[in-house]
Amino acid sequence: MTSPRRVTRFRITACFLLSATLAACTHAPADSGADAGSGNSGNTTSAGTTASTGQVPLPDWLRARIADYERLPASGAPGSIWRITHQGSPAFYLVSPCCDQFNPLLDARGKEICSPSGGFTGAGDGKCPKPMDAGTDAIRVWVHPGQAEQNPPPPEL
Repeated sequence: MTSPRRVTRFRITACFLLSATLAACTHAPADSGADAGSGNSGNTTSAGTTASTGQVPLPDWLRARIADYERLPASGAPGSIWRITHQGSPAFYLVSPCCDQFNPLLDARGKEICSPSGGFTGAGDGKCPKPMDAGTDAIRVWVHPGQAEQNPPPPEL
């Protein structure tokens, strides 16, 4: 049986590694959770609007993270960010740049909900096996400028 102390130490280490990987631990959520879109698709600029429509504002915390990500090389930042609907609310799915890293799902305020995919097994952390509501679409809101694939396909969630 695993001791609570060992589990806590593992969780602290995992949180530290995830924070370091995302390079976003200095930004606290500043938005009250306003909806970040209503079905419009397209790339998002660092100004926080969808390039194709100019109508989809992003939460302040996400714009700050995107600005941080754009200063990092593609190998050190998410490759893309997608807006999905999770349990009836907007959420943001970050696609990690490479191998064996979790792909976190963040709520509208920037708090991590789970990691539906990625990790050593590719199956995520197991906390949300059905992260995207049925009948809804994933909307790409940002792609890292250094990403080789500038038009990645939507995640299969």
